[in-house]
Amino acid sequence: MEYMRRIKKQMHRYGEPDFDAEYLDWGFHDTKTQIEEAESVLRLVGDRGPQKILDLACGIGTHAIHWAKCGHSVLGVDISETFVARAREAAEGVHGATFLASDIRSLDLASDFTLVTWIEMSFIELDFLSRVCGSLQPGGLFICDARNPEHPKTKACSGNWRTWREKNGAFTLERHETNSQTGKREDVWITIDPAQDLIEEKSNVSDPGLKTEPSKTMSALRDAGFSACELRTMAGDLFCGGCEPYWLWIVAKR
Repeated sequence: MEYMRRIKKQMHRYGEPDFDAEYLDWGFHDTKTQIEEAESVLRLVGDRGPQKILDLACGIGTHAIHWAKCGHSVLGVDISETFVARAREAAEGVHGATFLASDIRSLDLASDFTLVTWIEMSFIELDFLSRVCGSLQPGGLFICDARNPEHPKTKACSGNWRTWREKNGAFTLERHETNSQTGKREDVWITIDPAQDLIEEKSNVSDPGLKTEPSKTMSALRDAGFSACELRTMAGDLFCGGCEPYWLWIVAKR
């Protein structure tokens, strides 16, 4: 009896060249949306003059390059050499934007930034957040994104569900479940392709609270030494509850 080949791998493998090359095609917001996000951050900063910005997990550098074009000095850091190479190419001729390929956890943080950003924040570690706080000048801001927990899309993403689909004779099964005890979410995609005699399984375990529970992140930031934390909308308004909007900012002040 013959058996189908089975391949198992993690869905998110940032820093691995093959994954990062594919991620360029589907993993980032469109340029227009990223520019809107960058403009929103500047509204949150307000009229403070030129900023010295550290952009953590900067990706392909769209936000950082926009801020540099607006007169700010920006250091973008990402674990992916593929993303950083794309950012450097896009930043050619732009004054004030520099990029570094590095794991942000091992980054030697200076202490003179006026703004630190982390869009698509991926983990909460108190020691690292304390180092981020220490990298800011007094009065400096840390800005990261969150999702409105009352928005229908957030509720849908945090629910448990399974489905399957067929395309060109291959079947893909999906399972998305959150462990009620640990709070961790497991996402699994299993593709069965009889023509290729192949079963491919991709999985990812994440902490949805980073996005769907802003209070969790804000509590960690206070424990890390930040003096004040607020939830703001992309328009810059203080968020006072409700099911709209979907995208929110957490603004923490040293």
